Amino acid sequence: MSELHEIVKDLLEKEMSPDMMEIKKQILRRIASESDVKPSRINAPMNITEVGGYINLLRKLEKEQQQQNAAYTRMLEQTLTSILGLPVQPPTG
Repeated sequence: MSELHEIVKDLLEKEMSPDMMEIKKQILRRIASESDVKPSRINAPMNITEVGGYINLLRKLEKEQQQQNAAYTRMLEQTLTSILGLPVQPPTG
């Protein structure tokens, strides 16, 4: 992240004045409305047990592919993001 991003991030995390809280809310609303939400190719979980099943499946894969730990972590995050219908983070670098 650039230095400017770090400064803005620190301001948003640490500043608690009413004006900054309102600005923070506006920024978060904008991020939420402009973020890409991709439909999942996996059926939506019916309950918490199914979410746990997805996690267990991915952990089993991790054990089989320890040498690709960074790729696994990204895949786990992307899969859980997709399953839960959260905004997708754009790839960095």
